[in-house]
Amino acid sequence: MSLAVLDETRLSDPWRPTPARDRHRPYRRSILTLLLSDSEVRAACDIGAMVPFLEAALRKEAKGPGPRLPERVNLGHGRFFLRVMPALLPESGLLGLKFFHGSMPDGVRYVVAVCRLETGEVEALVDAAYLTAARTGATSGVATRCLAREDAAAAGVIGSGLEAETNLRAVCAVRPIERAKVYSRSAGRREAFAARMSESLGIPVTATGDPRDAVAGTDIVVVATNTGPDPVTAYEGAWLEPGQHVVSIGSTTAALRELDVAAFTGADTVVLDTTLEQMSHESGDIIAVLDAAPGRLAPVALDQIITGEVRGRRSDRDITLFKSVGSAAQDLLGAAHVVGEARRLGIGTEIGEIAAPKRF
Repeated sequence: MSLAVLDETRLSDPWRPTPARDRHRPYRRSILTLLLSDSEVRAACDIGAMVPFLEAALRKEAKGPGPRLPERVNLGHGRFFLRVMPALLPESGLLGLKFFHGSMPDGVRYVVAVCRLETGEVEALVDAAYLTAARTGATSGVATRCLAREDAAAAGVIGSGLEAETNLRAVCAVRPIERAKVYSRSAGRREAFAARMSESLGIPVTATGDPRDAVAGTDIVVVATNTGPDPVTAYEGAWLEPGQHVVSIGSTTAALRELDVAAFTGADTVVLDTTLEQMSHESGDIIAVLDAAPGRLAPVALDQIITGEVRGRRSDRDITLFKSVGSAAQDLLGAAHVVGEARRLGIGTEIGEIAAPKRF
C-alpha cells in the first residue's frame, strides 16, 4: 500500500472511518469478523510493506491528539502469566488489544483483537505469534530508516531466532544491505540462519562463532536475543564503531539483559519506542543504565524522530541506538496491515460478527 493511499484514507479500506452522516447510527449493519491463524498471518505478511505502513500511521498518530496506551496489565499465577496491552488510535480509527499468556516451558499464545473505533465492530481476531515478531522487525525498520546512514551496506546480527530474522528483513528493506554476519551460541542454529537468510535475501550471510566478529566492520547491528539474567549481556559497548546504528529488541522484562551499560553511554543518540518510565521497570537493560549511570541517559522518543521534531543522526560518525520493547499501537497497526492484506488476498475465515452490541 502506498503512503499516499494511507494518508488519504487513514488506513486501508477495511479501516476507513464511518462516514459523518452515519456516526450517530454506529450499529447500522453487522460485519463479518475475520479470523487469521498463524499460517495465514505469515501468508499475508510482507515486512517490507509493513515498514512504511507503520511509519505513516505512527506519524499520523503522533501529530494528532495522540494514541491512548494505558499501562500494560501483568498477572501471574505460578509459572503462568497473562499480559494485556490495550490501545486506542484516534487517527487510525482503531481500538483493540493484544493479550498473551502461558509460560516459557508450556508455550505462549498471542492474540490481537482489532476493532473499529467509531462503531465498535470487531474486524478481526488475529493469531499474533508471528505478527509480534513481524511488527517488531517493522518498527526496527522504521527506526533504522530514520537513524542509520543511508549508505549502510553491512549488517551484523546477534541471535538466530525468529526476531533476528524479521529484524534483518526489515533492515534490508530500508537500507542497501549487501552482506551480513550472524552469531548465536548454537553453531547449528547460526549456520541454519545464515543458509536460510542468504537464500531468502539474496545476499551472503555468514555465520561466525565470535559475537564481536559478527558486528565488527558493520554499519547496522541487530541484537535479538533472550540472553538471560543480569549480568549476562549479548553485546558490549566496547564493540561500538563510529557511524554504526544498533537495534536492540531483547531485554523486555526486568530479569533480562541484552546490552551492557557502555552500549547506552557510548551512543550519541538513544531512541526508545516507549516511555522511559515504562522501560525503567520493564527492561533489564534500562534498569541497569539508570542504576549504574544516573543522569547519563537522555533518550529520544521514536515519535519525535518519525515526525522530524528531533534529528536522530547529525553526522556519518554518530552512533545511534534504538531500544525497543514494543507497544500496543505497533501490535494494532501491524494487525490492521495484515488484515487488510488478508482480505485483499482472500485469506482467513470470516464469521458473523463475534460481538453483537448490547443496547441500553
